[in-house]
Amino acid sequence: MKELTNRTASGSVDTASEWSASSTGMTLGLLLFETISGLAIYLFPFSVFNQYSVLLHTLIGSLMIVPVGWYLGRHWWRRFRGNFNHYQLLGYFSAAALLVLVVSGVVLTWQALFHVRIDYTWDIIHIIVTFMFIAALGAHLGTLLCRRSSNDTVRRRMRQAYAACVGWTAVWAGGALAACVMLAWSYRPVDLDHAFPSDYSFKYGIDRPFAPSLARTDMAAVRDRLQSRILTALTAEQGRFFMANFRTDPQKHEGWVTVAKRLCDGMELDDGQQARVGTAIDDALRQYREQGRIHPRELSGSVGCGTSGCHTEIVAEWQPSAHRYASMDFVFQEVQANMADELAPEATRYCAGCHDPIALFSGAKNVGNVTLSAEGSDEGVSCLVCHVTVQTDVRGNADYTIRPPLRYIYELHDGQAAKLISDFLIRAFPRHHIASYSRPLYKTAEACAACHKQFIDEELNEVGFVQGQNQYDSWRKSRWHSPSDPSKTIGCRECHMPLVASNDPATGDRDDPNRSPDDGKHRSHRFLAANQFIPRHHQLPGAEEHCDLTVKWLRGEYDIPEIADRWTDGPVIRLTIRAPETVRPGEEVVIQTILTNNKTGHDFPTGPMDMIEAWVEVEVTDESGQVIFASGRTDERGYLVEPEIVFKGEPIDRHGQLVGKHELWNKVGSRFKRSLFPGFSDTVDFTFECPAMPSDSRRKAILEPNGEETFTVPHEFASGRLKVTAVLRYRKFSAPFLDRLFGPQAGLRSEITDMSRAEAEIRVTHGDR
Repeated sequence: MKELTNRTASGSVDTASEWSASSTGMTLGLLLFETISGLAIYLFPFSVFNQYSVLLHTLIGSLMIVPVGWYLGRHWWRRFRGNFNHYQLLGYFSAAALLVLVVSGVVLTWQALFHVRIDYTWDIIHIIVTFMFIAALGAHLGTLLCRRSSNDTVRRRMRQAYAACVGWTAVWAGGALAACVMLAWSYRPVDLDHAFPSDYSFKYGIDRPFAPSLARTDMAAVRDRLQSRILTALTAEQGRFFMANFRTDPQKHEGWVTVAKRLCDGMELDDGQQARVGTAIDDALRQYREQGRIHPRELSGSVGCGTSGCHTEIVAEWQPSAHRYASMDFVFQEVQANMADELAPEATRYCAGCHDPIALFSGAKNVGNVTLSAEGSDEGVSCLVCHVTVQTDVRGNADYTIRPPLRYIYELHDGQAAKLISDFLIRAFPRHHIASYSRPLYKTAEACAACHKQFIDEELNEVGFVQGQNQYDSWRKSRWHSPSDPSKTIGCRECHMPLVASNDPATGDRDDPNRSPDDGKHRSHRFLAANQFIPRHHQLPGAEEHCDLTVKWLRGEYDIPEIADRWTDGPVIRLTIRAPETVRPGEEVVIQTILTNNKTGHDFPTGPMDMIEAWVEVEVTDESGQVIFASGRTDERGYLVEPEIVFKGEPIDRHGQLVGKHELWNKVGSRFKRSLFPGFSDTVDFTFECPAMPSDSRRKAILEPNGEETFTVPHEFASGRLKVTAVLRYRKFSAPFLDRLFGPQAGLRSEITDMSRAEAEIRVTHGDR
């Protein structure tokens, strides 16, 4: 019986009893569960089961530290004084690996609970050491199990002990795994309805539910199933014809189901084929009705990205941004109301793809909805709208595909406990979160082109294609885009999303040529551009700082170090004056202003040109400050008075009348448009007459003998100077536009920003120059 015991300095140990002890089975069972659940988290795809595995892996791993630690300590105390052998060596390796796993697991748990993200170094250590632990403990147990005794009684007792150990191990590991399975099976996500309202108007086709916007949800599964079912109904030759032509034409207003029906209608099908094809088409259209919309909660809730403690800085930047107020903008709302009244509520979908996507995809742009709005749609272009876009096209008009990902458990549930669990899972198990919301697409100008390019066609104006604002193509053709040498290209995000110092989890990027994984920066989500009016008007959080930064941006005073070697210095629009050095009193003076698009990556100005107004104000004064010439001033109403140069657009309808309230559905062309292409210049001449006499305050009166009063020109005026000042001024909304849209009684006026300034002096002389 001596083979059943080991004699050590601490006393004898009954090996069989130790193997069969419940504490041994508990320790091995919990370690087995931790191993299996850890491998499942690492190797298996994202699922409800995997998320509960994370929760139980963390919970059980934390709770088992004390009892398992006590067991291992007792085990070591009993064994360490015996003869040192390979069993002990493997045991020490296992214990060391387990200790590292415990420490790294505690660190990761703490970070997932109280930090904004886990440290990937600790995560990698935890994963690598797991495999080391499996190898070490497996070898330790395997060598022990391979030991054989020549004594039948010993062999019988050890077999019984091993069986007991396996039983206890299975109970503990199986129980924990069963709890995982039961929790996953019993979880019920928030029930979100994806069916369109029963009164939804499919005016532009059931398979184009969001037209005339080109925005769409990802219905690839419906398309593929329709294609497969139709092919099974066709002959081989018919199938080849179908596949060769089963595609949508950008020039036609057709969805996938409409294309499939048109192709099948053009083939000679027998009654059986027609029935099968008809059933497939009907089922596809039914799926569009029942599954084609996105519930508002799936795209809203942007503030939650900040209240989780993770993306607080980014949310604060987004709050006063143009993306944030895209739908709540009072100008947009007024234009939308006019559009619904003049055309139909469904027509407002054209604008909503870019301005109001949450309402659009929820089916709110419908005849049955007076407000044309939905829950959460006042977020405009929310965090999720951009970050679940999976495909874009440079046609514009919101030509993008959106696919909301699977959400973490409890992410859409109400209550603090639900948020705590979901936030913990996102930080502890971030792989799915990162894969869902961070794609290479977002680093391209083409991602922006989907909305920052616009056209009107016959579905709106009943005439045909008319180009609208188009920032993408003017950038693509500009000096800032270098397809032959991408290192010289400056894209949209490098200007409008410059890097800022940050503590956000989104810091660092190994795939960005301007960045590194640990640069401590994120891309600003202010999207600074040229609207210094709306954030203040709506009193958005952070509006004052945002508008002040916008003014700096407009003046070219905003530094962007990452592109400093490729960008130019100075103002956004460089302004210079050419003027003669000297003039004589009474002489006609010609001065010239030269405007150069120095920094913008697209036309200046750009966007809705019928709203925007930029102009050059010129003023000439004498040495007393008396104004002797002025151009481009505003009157008491804020209207420009006969400016020599103004940048704006004047769209017209089919009758040649001004489209004055942004009713672009009536636009067929433009009677006037002036803007500056990147790197190009525009010049304007101003003409005035140099006064023959100085201002009254500088003239000297002489009483002649006949009683008449004459004036002499002081000597200093003969060498006097005229000061010429030119200022480029800009405002987001012109005064006439606001009056046409809201009426003069509203008293709305957009603030004016002086973007650049130039001065010159002209010396006034008598006689030869």
